[in-house]
Amino acid sequence: MTIKKRLFISNILMTVIPFFVSSVAVFVINAIFDGALVRNIRTERELQEYHRTFLGLRMVVGPLFAMVFFIAILYLTNRLLTKFVFVKIKEPLESLSSGVSQISDGNLDYRITYSENDEFTPVCEDFNNMAVRLKTSIDEVLKNEENRKELLASISHDLLSPLTSIKGFVEGLIDGIADTPEKQREYLQIIRQKTDDINNMVSQLFFYSKMDMGNYPTHPEILNIADELADFVSASKDEYRAKGLAIGLKHMPDNGHIYADSVQLRSIFANILNNSAKYKEKDTANATIECTVAGGIVRIVFEDDGPGVPKTDLPKLFYAFYRSDPSRNSPHEGSGLGLAIAAKALERMNGNINATNMNGVGLRLTVEIPSVKGDSDEESFNNRR
Repeated sequence: MTIKKRLFISNILMTVIPFFVSSVAVFVINAIFDGALVRNIRTERELQEYHRTFLGLRMVVGPLFAMVFFIAILYLTNRLLTKFVFVKIKEPLESLSSGVSQISDGNLDYRITYSENDEFTPVCEDFNNMAVRLKTSIDEVLKNEENRKELLASISHDLLSPLTSIKGFVEGLIDGIADTPEKQREYLQIIRQKTDDINNMVSQLFFYSKMDMGNYPTHPEILNIADELADFVSASKDEYRAKGLAIGLKHMPDNGHIYADSVQLRSIFANILNNSAKYKEKDTANATIECTVAGGIVRIVFEDDGPGVPKTDLPKLFYAFYRSDPSRNSPHEGSGLGLAIAAKALERMNGNINATNMNGVGLRLTVEIPSVKGDSDEESFNNRR
């Protein structure tokens, strides 16, 4: 029974019970009293004397007695009915109080078990939902704090290597170790290269931080994915061939469109292929790109014939400065942020990226982005969103 029903019943009984009991009691007492007196009356004169003596007194004492008796019954009824209602409130309040104490003590796994179906049911459910969200939020804060510490350690490590090299070559110039113009030029070229490495690393870190804060400007538009991939490969295949990576297109959809920033989209392609070029084991490696559209999703698959990644490390490929990333030991080969930037950019496009090892050798990176109709009316697209 809900608390509302109990209150309704108690309000009715609070009036009915005292009135009924008091009326019965007064009636019974009067009947007993009158019966006792009538039995002792023998003559008409005695009856008249009874009316003169007791009738006025009963007119005063009777209502007073009835009022006192009514108040007493009202008090007892109130006590009983209050207990009747409060017993349904006490248990959930104690459960909620215990839950608050558990949460405040740090036991975020505590949940209230409440089997009744009354007004407290949604309150207990909301408490449990709050506990779940609080635990998720605190876990996320702890994870972000751990990532922040790891990021700072990784940045320090990555900056220390080129800075140490720069310092060493500058000291070589100052101390006269580079005593010929050719050697001096070689030292300066190395210093410039290390400076470029630092500049690239800082630029990538700034780009990642801006995206992570969500304030990096974008200019999304409806794009034909086949045209974007074809244009990107046509413009960059010679650059990747020089790095020892041959790029090929396997399959392109006839009509696939996405709503995205073209600059960020090409940055995603570049970061994925840079990863393949960076970790190839052979002098010449191959990467293929295949695109399909199905179920409202544009799916772009990048496959290479490189060494792959240990299975346990696959989900961590998209962490910034993941510690097992060999690029940390060779800053000129990459900042270690490329795939993390790609994942962040895709997140802003309502897309995602995941990694799997191929059956033989190589890594497969799958990009998924929601597809849209191939019209150029961006306002109508936004209305559909």
